Parts: sequence; C-alpha cells; structure tokens
Amino acid sequence: MHFPNSGSGRPYVRIDGRSGAFSVSVPDGDPEIVEMHGKKLDLDLANAEQGWLKISKDGTDWQALETLDDWAGTPKPSADHNPGVCIDVMCADWPEPKVRELRGSSRAITGWIGRIALAAGDVPEGKVIRIRVTDAKVLTFGKGSSVDIGFEIAPREMWPDVAAFDAHRGDDAPTNGASKTFSDMKDSPLDGPAKAAADAWAP
Repeated sequence: MHFPNSGSGRPYVRIDGRSGAFSVSVPDGDPEIVEMHGKKLDLDLANAEQGWLKISKDGTDWQALETLDDWAGTPKPSADHNPGVCIDVMCADWPEPKVRELRGSSRAITGWIGRIALAAGDVPEGKVIRIRVTDAKVLTFGKGSSVDIGFEIAPREMWPDVAAFDAHRGDDAPTNGASKTFSDMKDSPLDGPAKAAADAWAP
C-alpha cells in the first residue's frame, strides 16, 4: 500500500472525535455541519498519509511520515504532536468541491480509518473504497468519551476509479480520463449475488 506525501491547504471535512459529527469548510464563515447517516463516502486509501499532527489555537502542524508505518523514522516533532492520518474523501452530498481533505489524530478517526482499511482488504490499483456511514455511537469511559462510526463496505464492483476525484477536487489536479461512478455502474449487466448487492446500494 502506497502512502506518498502531498500538500494541504485545500477544502476540508472534519469529524468530531467525541460526537461523530461531520463538518465541511466553506469559503466564508464557520464550517457547516453535514448529515452523513446513510450517505455514501469514497476514500482514497491508497494515497493516504500517516504523520504527526499538532492542533492548537494557533492552527495545525502536520509532519508526514517518510515511510509508511515507520513512526521511528520520522521523529515526533514535539510533545504536542500525535499520530494522525490525512486522506482525501469524496461525497456527492457535500457542497462543492466534493473532494475534501480529512485529517485527524483522535483515536476515533485513526481507528475508524484503520477499521475501514482492514475490512476492505487490498485495494485494486486505481480504485478508491466506497462505504456507507450507518451510525455513530458515543462511547464513554471514565471522564472521557469517544465515538464509534459505523460503516458498510460497498461491493467491489461499485468502487469508483481514483480518476473520479480529479473532476471534483476544486484545484488544478490533472484528470486521468473518464471514470465510472456509481450512477454509471448501477445499470451494468451484473448477475446473481453481484446484482443483488449492487441493487442494495442504489440511490
């Protein structure tokens, strides 16, 4: 699995690690809460990053790992930095741009991404994982709390091409040619269990 380094500063989506609420950045004003229950979400796991993340009142500092899973190879910059993840995600129900950067260091977020990766298994080259958000359960322990975000993995036949992200990034990223989205594939000639699984993911 390849995790190349990349820049940031693009429109983002954030997940509240205590409530599971999703919010997206807007050009002017505070981030807007978006309802994600039952919504489909595409994750570019193959091009995600691991790194050290510091969040403070002065902003954020992100130091990506030079090598996947090699936390010792990229020393922790400070005591305020925590292990984090940075990944591009896309949702058709979000305001433009549909592709946004998800970055976080809470166990709720890193654990969620880890569970999705484990459930999805190997991602075919050029594909992104499609899931559906099912629920968000708040977990309490001692004086703290976290959240468990439930999800379902779409059938592999429904996973979009990574090129689909290019048309919705809202930046100057080059396109990689036409790609099939869910709306294109829902009428594909699938048979038997594959068709039944696809029908369950129809809008």
